Parts: sequence; structure tokens; C-alpha cells
Amino acid sequence: MVLRPLVAAAAAVVLLAGCNGGEDKKSGSEPGGGDSSSSAPSTPPTPEVPSFDPPKAFAAQSAVAHSRPQTEPYSIKPGKAGMVGKTTLYGNKTALNGVWIDGGRSWQVPAKEIESTRTTDFAAPMAVQLDGKEVIATAYVQLVEAGGTQKAHGQVNFQWIDPDDGKVLSTVAVDLTPAIGVGNVGGSLLSQAYDAATGQVAVGLAVSSGDNTAKANNVTVYADPKTKKGGLVPDVRVAGVLNGTVAGAKGDGHEGAKDLSIVVADGATGAIKKNFPVPTMNYLLPIGAGGKHAYLESSSYVSGRDGHYISSLYVIDLAAGTMAETKLPKSAKREDSHTCFSDHVASVVCNRSTTAADGKKIDEIVGFDDTTGKKTWGYTSATGSRVVPGITTIYNGYVYGQAETLPAVLDAKTGEDVPVPAPTPGTGSTPTDSGSPTAGDTPSAGGGETPGAGSAGWGDTSLIYGEPRSPEMVSKYGSTYLLDPGDKAPMGTEKILVVQKAIG
Repeated sequence: MVLRPLVAAAAAVVLLAGCNGGEDKKSGSEPGGGDSSSSAPSTPPTPEVPSFDPPKAFAAQSAVAHSRPQTEPYSIKPGKAGMVGKTTLYGNKTALNGVWIDGGRSWQVPAKEIESTRTTDFAAPMAVQLDGKEVIATAYVQLVEAGGTQKAHGQVNFQWIDPDDGKVLSTVAVDLTPAIGVGNVGGSLLSQAYDAATGQVAVGLAVSSGDNTAKANNVTVYADPKTKKGGLVPDVRVAGVLNGTVAGAKGDGHEGAKDLSIVVADGATGAIKKNFPVPTMNYLLPIGAGGKHAYLESSSYVSGRDGHYISSLYVIDLAAGTMAETKLPKSAKREDSHTCFSDHVASVVCNRSTTAADGKKIDEIVGFDDTTGKKTWGYTSATGSRVVPGITTIYNGYVYGQAETLPAVLDAKTGEDVPVPAPTPGTGSTPTDSGSPTAGDTPSAGGGETPGAGSAGWGDTSLIYGEPRSPEMVSKYGSTYLLDPGDKAPMGTEKILVVQKAIG
């Protein structure tokens, strides 16, 4: 059966999804507390936003140009897109920006409270529950500059934010010093995981040490919005978190390492509860987190006349503290590991590319039942009957991905194509073919100010170019994805946030 892509007709329709949607209450008051700010609706109330749970198709609603942070005009860490409830999100090292999908309200929550604090990396927005409401969780890797007799130190600042009005509901700042030593800081974010039901978040970081005095090369940082407490697990890159339990990869990966293991630890104290050595492997990477399981992959080179790489996939049951290993076919090259996406309900779906002995590249997609951690379906490009889509997100049982030039949607439990409703006239605007990616230095041709964001009026899709793309995050109300600046984008644009409403 050929994978059925979503086709754009008169409207710019896209299929895709991933992250939790959820109910979104109406907010009639301005946000209180924190550093968030909100603008009141500038237009009359609009009809209730349609919802589909999960959605099968989308139509372009708006395209918003977001500027680079003024302090870092050439940042190598551009912004990330998100969608929680009715709120579309764009986050970078400066702040998290939220705008309702109908443009009726906007807000911004800064990444820091103190000017001397510098943000070096940030997590993609996550949809979690807090006190029975779906909220946004995010995290910033930061350098707290030296002051008085105090040396500079690293921290991770976690925030939980109400998507309706941008109010900061909880925040936890975790000092990295106990795990990595005085004067050392956090570097790049390596992995992130969250427990959707409790709101707990964990991020894995590389450690930056100017004088090589760091006690660990990487560290997992954990935080709980209910207790407002955090914890550190040294020398571990997180792969999953559930009810305060963290699982991840321990040790440094390189040829001949032989010191790697998978650990299960208490997030708050860092105490190791289970340790599973993988002494025959040289590399070990977290590849995704489910609701009940963490997923990792290892690889190692086997020398000889037919030198090749061996690899294994590991599934960790976070509650039971058990591990299951699946040996994967050998490969002629060391490939990028699986990339896995979870709907935090019952399904995990992964992509992987390998190189066969004859040098042919093979793409693969695999589905897991997250209640058991066992594989339920999968196929490869070698089968010839179906296209393997590149997964971009997963949401409430649907997988959204890019199949060649157009998006596609699959059932996460079976891998079968999901029938997509045909677009109806008036459901969206068709992207223009002009505006191919450039340096983005040509002034925009249209629109007024978008609430809380860049240029082009809300509802203006003139900055969209090319075919529709698979979304990076989905809720039952719509989805978002990012484009590089095109020739219509204003000078200084970092990314264009494409907002899509659900239409079926």
C-alpha cells in the first residue's frame, strides 16, 4: 500500500501532530505574577475555535516573522515552535512567546529575571498537566555571572506557564555546582524528557569547563513543579522520567570506551537505583521518552575482513526498573540512532536510517506499544511498497511526518495510513511559491503588527512559501512549524512561525 500524503488544493493544508493538546479555558483577566506580559484582544470576540482530537488535516492560518535576539544577531540556536491548547508558541534564548491561534491575545515570558544571567541553550516547549490543567513546561540552560566574591556558576531555570495568559505557575532554578564543581557551567542541551501526568521535567546537558576541573562531562537536571524542588544526576544524559524516576545513559561514548551503562535513578536525590552495563558498546544515546518507558540505542565497531557496526535498542520500564534489549541488523557505517516520538498515552514511533553491506541507504519506521515497550509494527524503504516518512511529531495516537515533498499521517498503533478529509473552499490560504530561503534582508511587503511577535498581520500568510510541511507540534486546535526567512521576510528575521488551524 502506498503511503498517502496530504495534498494541498485550494487551501494550504497540512497533516501533522505531536505533543498534548487539551482543553483550553477562556481567560478574561490579565496575567498576574512572574515576568509575563499580555495584550488584551484588539478585535471583537471571535467564534469558538474548532477542534479535532486528534486532527487529520490543517489549513494555513498565519505566518509570523520572529526576530533574532538583539544580543545575538547570528545565533546558532534558532527558535523552536510549539502548540499547547489554543496557544501557538515560539521560544528562543530570550523568551517564550505565545499567541492564541485566532490572534486574540498574546503574551511573552522572559527566559531570565536578572540581566547578568546569560542563557546558553533552551528546551523545546512541552505540554504537561499541572493541577488538572494542561500547561507549558520549558527549561533554560544559564550562566549566572560572577558577583562580589562569588564565582560564576551554571543553572537550569525551569518554568511552567499557563498557555491562556502567560502566567508563570511554577518555577525551579537548579544550581549545577554540586554535580560539576565550582566555576563550571552547563553547555549544550543533549536531551529532554517529561512526565506529562505530573509535569516533571528532566534535561541532559554537556558540561563546559574552562580549566578542565569539572567533576562530570554531562549531567541530568530534574525538576518537579509541585514540590518546586530539583535534583542532579551526574554523568548521565536523560532518556525518560516518570513519577520522580529518571533513566538515562551513563558514561562517555567514544571508540574503545567500554565504560557505558544504562541507569535508573531517583531524580530528586540523584541516587542510582539500577545499573545495566553495556561493556561491548562504544556509543550509547537516549533516543526518546514515552509515558512508561525510556528508549536508548548503542553501537560499536567490529573489526575484521567484513568490518561492520553492531547496535542494540534498549527499552527501560521506568516503574519496574527493568531493561529489554533488541539487537539490530549490522550496518556498514555508524549511523545516526533512532529518533523516537511519544504521544505520552500509549504509543512510541521511531525513525532510523542504516547502510546495507552494498552501500544502499535504508530508511525505517517502527512503532511500539508504550504500555509494554514491545514493537507492534514497522517497515523499511527496502520493502518497496510504502514511503517511509520522516516523523516530525506524534499526538494522541496519530503520527505526523514528511513523506517526500508532502506531509502524511499514520495511525500510531498500527502504522496504517489515516484517511484525510479533503479541504473545502475557504479553509485557508495557498502558500506563495516566491519567497525561497534567503538571508531575509528584504523588507516585508505586507501586513501590520502581529500581537506580541514580528511583522505581518495575524491571519496574513504571505510569508509562507513552498509546499505545506509536517508540523513540529500539534494540539486538537491546530499546529505549528518553522520556515527559514524568505525574500519577503523583514530584515533580522530568525524564523517564520507558520500557524495552522485544524480542519478535520
